[in-house]
Formats: sequence, structure tokens, C-alpha cells
Amino acid sequence: MSNENREKKDFELHSLQNILGVTANSAPYLEKLSTEDLSLLKNQILSTIQDGQKDIFITIAKVSRFMPNFLNAKVSMDILGPIITANLSYYLSAKEAIAIASHFSTKFFADVVEHLVPEKISEMISLTPFDQMRKVVNELILRGNFFIIGSLIDYTPLSSVEKIAKAIPNPEHLIMITYNCQDKGRVLNLFQNFGEQKVREVVQMGVKDELYAQFKSIYEHANATLIEFTRLALKDEPNDLLKFDKMIQD
Repeated sequence: MSNENREKKDFELHSLQNILGVTANSAPYLEKLSTEDLSLLKNQILSTIQDGQKDIFITIAKVSRFMPNFLNAKVSMDILGPIITANLSYYLSAKEAIAIASHFSTKFFADVVEHLVPEKISEMISLTPFDQMRKVVNELILRGNFFIIGSLIDYTPLSSVEKIAKAIPNPEHLIMITYNCQDKGRVLNLFQNFGEQKVREVVQMGVKDELYAQFKSIYEHANATLIEFTRLALKDEPNDLLKFDKMIQD
């Protein structure tokens, strides 16, 4: 299997695991499915969840339009819970959903985000205020849910992505977030904006054994300009430069 196909399968596998609330260890049988079968199963589960309760969600969405946003948020947090709230958001306009979410606690908003399918809420993600997105990303980092962050980043405006990335001090977190993005090249285009020091810190972490495979997968999407910039950032770190060059050549 090519690296590109492996990445596509990993994305579908992680998406399905997230929807089912399982880990790779607790559901090893999912790995046996093809990329196409994983995608089909994911979409069938989502359709069953959403269409099976469609009338209820439509009714709740209509009622919510007559209630103040802060009250809708309280009902969501105290009564509906994150799973129902996540599915309800598909039946609201992006502006309506964001207005209600602005009254969520950061923890509850992160709970809801963990049950959302990013590709179905791309407009909602693009309209989410930066500060609100930053807090959710930080909460998800604390939970170690880098897959969800990467999925969100794929649909977040690049200007916000750059601000979020620059505010993340731990290079390991940056690597794991970028690795979990489908469009790694899109995020890599921002790397040079981070400056030599931050790029050097990221590379020094990435060439370590525990993150080598993920980091190599990321830099397979790097262009010649970024590779040369990275080499310059490592000019005073000969051992790390040697490891980086070997990684690029392998």
C-alpha cells in the first residue's frame, strides 16, 4: 500500500473509531476493512444516527429559534448532552450554531466537537471566532485527541491555523496535529512563517525514534523550498541535519 493510500485508510479508520468511541486496541477488526469499506460503514452509521432521528432534530431546531442563545446553550449542556447537540447542529445554520456555541463552556464545546464530522460543518468551523477555536484546540490537546484537531484544521482558515500553531509551544503537539491533517501540504506551507528556531525545534523532535514515522509522513508533502529552509534551520545542529537528510532520502 502506498503512503498516500495508507494515510487515506488511517483517516477513515480514525474517523470511524471516533464515531464509535472505540480505540484501535478495542476494535482491531476495523483494520481488516478496506479504505472504501471503512468510508461506507462510517457514512451508513452517520446516516442511521441522523436520519433515524431526523424529525426530532428538525423539531428541536425549530423550537430553538424561538429561544435566546444562552438558554439554548444551557439546555444543550444540562439536558441534551454533547452527542445530541452535535447531531442537532447539522439542522441549524452555521451562524445559529456558532451563536449558541458561544455560550458553551470550553469543556462542553470540546465534547460536542468530538462527536462532529468536520467535513459536514466546514462553514461552521470557518465562522468560529479564533479565540473560541483556540480554547477548544487547547482542550483537545490536553485530551490527546490530535485526530479531531487535525480534522478541524483541514477546514479552518489558514490565517487562524497560523495563529493557533504559533501559540502551541510543544513541538510534539504540532507534529501530531499536522500528521492528523488530511491536507498536510496546506499546513506545511505555513512552516516557514514560524521562523528558524521553531522549525528547528519541530525537526529535532520529529527525527526522534518515537515520532520519526509520523514526521517522515508529514515531510513527504514538503516542497523543495521548505526542505532547504529546514536544512538552513539545522545548520548549527549537524547530527539532527544528518538525521533529517537521511529521512528525506529514504
